[in-house]
Amino acid sequence: MTTIYDLAKKTGISKSTISRVVSGNGYVSEEKRKIILNAMHELHYIPNQVAKNLRQKHTKTIGFLVSDYFPLVGDFINSFTKIAAKYGYNVNVYFTQNAKNELETLSLLTTRALDAVFILTRINSWDTISSYADFGPISTWQRVEHEHIYSNYIDHYPVYTSVLEHLDKLGYKNVGHVLSSLRNANTRARVKAIDDFKLKHPDSNQDYQIFYHGQHGAGADAANKWLHAKKRPKAMVFFADFVAAEFITTLRKHNIRIPEDCFVVGSDNSEIAKLMNMPTIDLCFRNQAHNAFIYLYNQLNDQQLPFEKQNPKWIDAD
Repeated sequence: MTTIYDLAKKTGISKSTISRVVSGNGYVSEEKRKIILNAMHELHYIPNQVAKNLRQKHTKTIGFLVSDYFPLVGDFINSFTKIAAKYGYNVNVYFTQNAKNELETLSLLTTRALDAVFILTRINSWDTISSYADFGPISTWQRVEHEHIYSNYIDHYPVYTSVLEHLDKLGYKNVGHVLSSLRNANTRARVKAIDDFKLKHPDSNQDYQIFYHGQHGAGADAANKWLHAKKRPKAMVFFADFVAAEFITTLRKHNIRIPEDCFVVGSDNSEIAKLMNMPTIDLCFRNQAHNAFIYLYNQLNDQQLPFEKQNPKWIDAD
């Protein structure tokens, strides 16, 4: 097991300075702090006091990491902080806009400034992120299979397949898809669902597909592409309610009737879907927020509190 003496030997920095970084008490220059944290990360150093405090004296603070703001972030934070407050935990929100900021925030686990971390959207690789799990539990709603990171993701393949089947029964044979980046596992699951559906339903046209890396402006851009399409899809399915709402608003400015001229389906079952009165896919983000916290709580307190069931489903407009 790596000791504080090993860190001192590797960095050439005194044990007392390293102790101040480990305890989080006392001044250490940013340059030395970075060197020490990098060594702790590289050598997988777990301070004995950290392990003791994780059992006996938590900071009762969880870091909520998100790389960029999009409308669902507010709803998710609201759900996560409510369940955290119920169990006596505070939540610090960090907008980590680049890889360096994300790692700096994760390093707060090593100094006990945070007990645990929830990641809504990430920047660094999961392998890099997982190395910080030695210092405190990490959970996410993103689709990842890693032994050191808890993921309560929704498998979009069966969900999207059921959506396509439902649209087919409604008579929509020409369906367009507005999807997030193929970097996301759930997007790849949706694409596979589309491909497999096409094999079963050769009379269905599912080839209209647009991909976006973010939500801002995506709906307006998708609307302009739809307006200029030679063969406009009669139904459009979106990866987020906000993007679908922006699409609808843009089309209505061009006197396009919704849903008569274009049947629009969102994703998330957020407040936006209710305000726009549009059908959406409930992907259980409220349950995911609840379960992500419960996992962290159970790990920190050696408990076995139960998880909520996650049952994705189609939600009709009123």
